[in-house]
Amino acid sequence: MRIVHLIACGLTVTLAACSEPELTSPTSPTTTATTTTAAAAAPTVTDTFNATVPVGGYTFYSFTVTVYGTVNVTLNTVQGQFVPATVMLGVGLGTPSAEDCVTSASVTTAAGSAVHVTQTLNPGVYCARVHDIGNLFAPASVNVTVAYP
Repeated sequence: MRIVHLIACGLTVTLAACSEPELTSPTSPTTTATTTTAAAAAPTVTDTFNATVPVGGYTFYSFTVTVYGTVNVTLNTVQGQFVPATVMLGVGLGTPSAEDCVTSASVTTAAGSAVHVTQTLNPGVYCARVHDIGNLFAPASVNVTVAYP
């Protein structure tokens, strides 16, 4: 019995010494993500366009934003025979589509010196649109300023 016990102990020591170490999975290095938000660039380019808005119609002006930034559209003046300077028109900002401008922001406003539509936009081609909302009885001449980065 003593021999059996010695053999068992010897076998236990041998197996313990020869067994493979327990494997563990490697750990990945820890990284911390930092999100930074770029500040929107202020307008540095100012384009002014003059156009005619027909009764029931629209006009638009396309421009290219080269850096992420703020775009402002201002309807400066509206005039024409039988067109009061206080007439309300639609003014919008959007993207060109075929022969029109699909607006993503718009207001109904009279002409004035304050910015009417403002948006922060990524680089790309955009447009400013002015349209009759049903108030014109004759074509209206408009003067619009678009300021963009």
